[in-house]
Amino acid sequence: MAMELGPGITRRCPCGAFTVVLTSKTKENPGRRFYKCGVVFGENHIFKWADDAHLEEIEAMAAKQSVMEQDLIKIKEQLLEMKKDITEIVEVVAALSTKIRK
Repeated sequence: MAMELGPGITRRCPCGAFTVVLTSKTKENPGRRFYKCGVVFGENHIFKWADDAHLEEIEAMAAKQSVMEQDLIKIKEQLLEMKKDITEIVEVVAALSTKIRK
């Protein structure tokens, strides 16, 4: 049996060959696209249905996007805190400047 390596689109077979995209001509899966080893078909060489691989890629990208959105929220919160700190520093500097001038 052919092997399926990890989620998403596999670009290389464990043997080192690039994968190719072909179209099934079988009765069970007519017209269905798949990735396979560009050199050998069989045990220890990659085989994965393209629709499964694409769905896995989309799911992985959605998860990454979610993490990035959470990171962005944290960065915005930190930026607001920094703006508050800067405002306080400006006020202290202004007060000290006033005292020094007197």
